[in-house]
Amino acid sequence: MEYLPAAMLWLLTLVRIRTALDRECASVLRATFFAALACTLFIPAVYNAVDPLLGGRNHVGLVLVIAIMVSFWQFHTATVLAAVSSQVRRRHHLVRGRVAISVAGTCVVVGFFISHVDVTNQNLPLAYGSQPGMQVFLWMGSAFIIWVCADAALTCMRFLPRMRSRTFKSGFGCFAAGCICLALALGNRLLLGMVAASPAQGSHLLGVLNLSFTTLEVMAVLLVSIGLILPRFRQSLGILRRNIRSRWLMVLLTPIWRRSSTKRKYLLRNRWTPLLDPVASRVTRHLQRRVVEIRDAQLRGTKLLPRDRVLVNQAEQLLQGH
Repeated sequence: MEYLPAAMLWLLTLVRIRTALDRECASVLRATFFAALACTLFIPAVYNAVDPLLGGRNHVGLVLVIAIMVSFWQFHTATVLAAVSSQVRRRHHLVRGRVAISVAGTCVVVGFFISHVDVTNQNLPLAYGSQPGMQVFLWMGSAFIIWVCADAALTCMRFLPRMRSRTFKSGFGCFAAGCICLALALGNRLLLGMVAASPAQGSHLLGVLNLSFTTLEVMAVLLVSIGLILPRFRQSLGILRRNIRSRWLMVLLTPIWRRSSTKRKYLLRNRWTPLLDPVASRVTRHLQRRVVEIRDAQLRGTKLLPRDRVLVNQAEQLLQGH
């Protein structure tokens, strides 16, 4: 189960890689990339293999926490850009996020380097949680992530009633629920560190907290991933339907085009190569060209059958986005 969150996040990163140059969407890509990196480093086998490469003093733990903090900072940025329309309020939220990541990140780095964490151990809260520096490291990192989760969940909930699309509502709802689950998981981790430091607590409670943390972590990643995929899935599905419809209309319009374009001089292209247009890469452009050729022939006196006129009208409506 420990590999599932990392796999989901890497998949989500690959799905969104086309948005790398989009200013409005690139923050989600950066967020999923750093979250995937953090989840991968959190896997015990990966953690123990990478840490010796960085000096063997749990430096990979610092990289992991910084990565997850950057990830949630970018999630916060993406939520603000998606939900807040006012430029003044948007700028205020973004500046607040930058200040929060700067303060929390500085405290995390300082807390880590004043701690003695010489032996590689993937579970820093249990192994070194009693040290003051490590407590600053853990509490500031967790506090920042919990704040981002709470702020993102509240922003999503406020924005939800104004959304008309069910897909977007479901996506934002899943994202908010995922943020809540992750905040609970971090609270669970902090409680686990306090319980482990107390000799009066039994191992049964530790086992329950460990199991619930894993469950909450997986639920959080799944819900956030679904929330980010759903709106884009609907858009991709619409593009796919439009593409299939365009190609089918190209096939249906081919006999009409051949009948209406009997003279080569009236064609915008060679008479036979357009037979391959239905399987071409830029089908919308080819469909528009075919409609233009048919309409041009119609203006020159070619008569269209009623069914032919219906097909040409459908193609024009599709090209106009209807």
